[in-house]
Amino acid sequence: MTPGEGERSADSDRPITPPDQVQPAEPAQPDAVSLEKPVETGEAVEKGKSGARSASARPTRPAAGGSHGSGGWRPVALIGAAAVVLAVIAAVAAFRPGADVSNVAWVDSSATQEVTEAAKVAIESMHGYDYRTIDEDFAQIRELLTPERLEEFDSTAEVTKKAAVDTRTVTEVTVEHIGATMLDDNRAEVAAYINVSATGDGIAQGSAAAPLLVRMEKSDGRWLVSEIRDQ
Repeated sequence: MTPGEGERSADSDRPITPPDQVQPAEPAQPDAVSLEKPVETGEAVEKGKSGARSASARPTRPAAGGSHGSGGWRPVALIGAAAVVLAVIAAVAAFRPGADVSNVAWVDSSATQEVTEAAKVAIESMHGYDYRTIDEDFAQIRELLTPERLEEFDSTAEVTKKAAVDTRTVTEVTVEHIGATMLDDNRAEVAAYINVSATGDGIAQGSAAAPLLVRMEKSDGRWLVSEIRDQ
């Protein structure tokens, strides 16, 4: 018997299973899916924290078209804002039941307007003059001062007059903002922001701006300047 005949004889000796008795193979079962949150290793947790810290420390870029801060507020804006705040505070205090209010700035509108106008005239007179009419200008200033302030003014008036005439100086003042900050029956304080320009012998000498504080006292029904100074 040849080897090939032996292999065929062995195959013929195996039992043959009918097709209807063949058992289907069981389908492969998928691996079980765990619903538990995976535990992070210490290294992974540390990396996550580090990434969060880096994201929070990173500066936020402003959106396009957003507002940008200016280099600094001009005193004009500060005085305007202060006037609004003072108006609100005074109004609230005045209408609070039982309040004893002595500061009636912005509450008594008529008295506030009166002292504000008097301060404005004083500022314009004391900071604006013409060397050609300086005697008349100084005479007007003297009418606006308390006795103490008048004495101080007269102590320097001649020096100021000589300098103005020698240099042919003309000054002009613009009161850009003004408002009363304190007012009672006989005293007042007024905050202002002014711009003063000057010419000497017809040539522009430049301009300067400054906030002012004007203290006023009432005498014989008129508001007079007791102090005026830069803030």
